[in-house]
Amino acid sequence: MVRLTLPDDLTLLQSGTPYLDVLGPQAPWPVPDGWWERVRTGVREIAESELTPVRATWDAYHDGTRASVHFAFLAAQGLAGWNPVFTGTYARFPWLVVDEYLKPGKQLNPNSTYRYRGERADWPTWLFSWAGTDPERREHALEASIRTLRLFDGAPPLAARRDAVLGLYERIGSDTELRRLHLEGDYNHEIVRHWRNRFEPEVYSVIPELGGWIDATAWSFEGMQAAHRAMQGVISRPFPLHEIIATFLLAGGHESVPALLTTVVGLDFSDETAKAVARLRPGFDVLDAEARIREWVARGLLAGEIHLCRTWMGLANDLSCGIAGLPGAPRFVKGVHLMGFVDDVEEMYTARVTRNPYAATIAARTNPTSNGEGGTVPQDPLAISLTSGGEEEEQLADGDERHVEIGDPQGDLDKLIGLGPVKEQVRRLAAEARADVLRIQAGMPNPNRSRHLVFTGNPGTAKTTVARILARIYAQLGTLENGHLVEASRGELVAEYIGQTAPKVRKVFERASGGVLFIDEAYALVPRDNARDFGQEAVATLIKLMEDRRDEVIVIVAGYPAEMQRFLDSNPGVASRFPKTLEFDDYDDDELWGIFQLVTGEAGYHLADGVGNAFRRLLPRPRPTSFGNGRFVRNLFEEATMLQAQRIVDLSAPTPDDIRTLLPTDLPSTPVKAEERAPGMYL
Repeated sequence: MVRLTLPDDLTLLQSGTPYLDVLGPQAPWPVPDGWWERVRTGVREIAESELTPVRATWDAYHDGTRASVHFAFLAAQGLAGWNPVFTGTYARFPWLVVDEYLKPGKQLNPNSTYRYRGERADWPTWLFSWAGTDPERREHALEASIRTLRLFDGAPPLAARRDAVLGLYERIGSDTELRRLHLEGDYNHEIVRHWRNRFEPEVYSVIPELGGWIDATAWSFEGMQAAHRAMQGVISRPFPLHEIIATFLLAGGHESVPALLTTVVGLDFSDETAKAVARLRPGFDVLDAEARIREWVARGLLAGEIHLCRTWMGLANDLSCGIAGLPGAPRFVKGVHLMGFVDDVEEMYTARVTRNPYAATIAARTNPTSNGEGGTVPQDPLAISLTSGGEEEEQLADGDERHVEIGDPQGDLDKLIGLGPVKEQVRRLAAEARADVLRIQAGMPNPNRSRHLVFTGNPGTAKTTVARILARIYAQLGTLENGHLVEASRGELVAEYIGQTAPKVRKVFERASGGVLFIDEAYALVPRDNARDFGQEAVATLIKLMEDRRDEVIVIVAGYPAEMQRFLDSNPGVASRFPKTLEFDDYDDDELWGIFQLVTGEAGYHLADGVGNAFRRLLPRPRPTSFGNGRFVRNLFEEATMLQAQRIVDLSAPTPDDIRTLLPTDLPSTPVKAEERAPGMYL
């Protein structure tokens, strides 16, 4: 039987001590004696203060309640996150703060978990919207806002965001120009805009919703990517992030990937997500999807990674609500079973107290050395030892990664822009594989041909895309069993200590069984002037596996031409294992323009007259070393959509055509700089 023990900072979850818990990376907080009394006294004081106006009628509050009371609710929610989840004793935390002012029946019923949806991205300035244009009332709104946030002094789960907002309030009070803006400026066009984009990046990294709901979604997606990579490292059963995002889209009623979400996740990820949406849409059942995610996260708990799981679930909640509401405010949807997660924590970390009295009797009958009274009970053959990445966990892996829809790979190859010589070589490889099948059927001996390949070229020249298509072609011809592609880098193949590298290589190779193993920047395995590096062991192990299992896995190594030649020369056996090289040339101006038209069209945009000329003016001449190609186009597209977003939000009533159209002025005035070694937009 697996026994899990809560870490010291999470023991409150089962201690019986009242606590405040916001699901995420922070630990639950034991609320000290007197804290609630102090908060409620403070709420009474701001409710009686004349700093904010009285509202005649409310839906939830007693009629005549001051606006500052609802701001206390907004702060209790907003200081915890832009879509916070409260669990445990004070799961109704924002409501408990203002419960004395709620009408009968408006208080939430007790429950173990509540999620709170962000109501407005500019919540810290909400009281200013009530103050009208009177400078004195604006001053009162600022003072009331500060007093309200001070109510939550000494609450660690709220501290970071509270301190950030208080710092902004204090800056308004001390900065002459900011003070004038907030006392005299137009609320919607000056104050809200200033809070949205005029503060330092450090502010928005703590309170991302101030930048708008798209920025908040992007903030959570960035965190989700990191958390998901970490989860994949401890859970052997693969669950690609794009499938999870596809689940959130379908749960929110989206039939495709919204263009605004593409600006957040990037084109490559958006394409993978769109394919997952198309695959999952027929017969999609949100409850089944929730159950699958719940089971996957439970495996993270089983691996002892409860902190990581809490963080993952908090970010997943942010994303599911944020994606469902795009382009507006977050919206509640199913997809992440928060109560199920809390229940799983409770069940998995609770010591089992039941004992079946018949177990000893059965053991005595089946074990001659046992007398049934204190004899040894045979070990349960189904018991799992709690290990990280151990053999037992490895056996639980399913075949999701190997599930590939073959479709029409040759047709997809033809649709790629440019790449004429590469397409011709791929067709020859396909013909060679088909001919080998026909020869074997005719009774000729199997040539046992090595099909491993070298791809050389700059970033963004479609190397990964062509590798995926080639894997599907080989699967269609019966050369490969599944036709999936597994990407690996140095980090997945090379360990830090003696004896760990070879097992890592074998594990990745096993994942690729039946498909293609794609190693980008393969020369990183053999760094210059470092003969003691464990990368040499990785290469040696890889060479042996490539030879022994050539019929199961095709290995493709890729990277810059000069560096790839150094990799091939690094070991006498390397070059002989890769009989063919495909060279991916940089795209010319017309091909880059074609790619831009393709990605904008797939994202739902129309291009106005003149965009083509504006695009071509941004192409560098001559091309710099390691030009980004598709990566350059993707960065340019993302920058253009951001500039377009700034333009259309300033329109008083943008039409659908305004929203869908990119103008020449939406393109940046100077080329967007791409990261030198960043992966390209493999079109």
